[in-house]
Amino acid sequence: MASEIRIPKLGMSAQTVVLNEWMFGDGETVAKGDVIYTVETDKTTVDIEAQAGGVIHPTGEEGATYKVGDIVGTIE
Repeated sequence: MASEIRIPKLGMSAQTVVLNEWMFGDGETVAKGDVIYTVETDKTTVDIEAQAGGVIHPTGEEGATYKVGDIVGTIE
């Protein structure tokens, strides 16, 4: 079963973030704990780690703005 990659809650005030960069391309293998993408809030840039290992399928677009909880990919 695929694990959803969601935009996490980052602090009390951030409701939206910009997805800056994916570190892995579609179909690449990631391990739990690998930094898979970075996001930018109005205050900082944050590395987001994989919560599971497997084959990654990013669907979120770099440079786009997302709300906390939005799905931006899967790991199978």
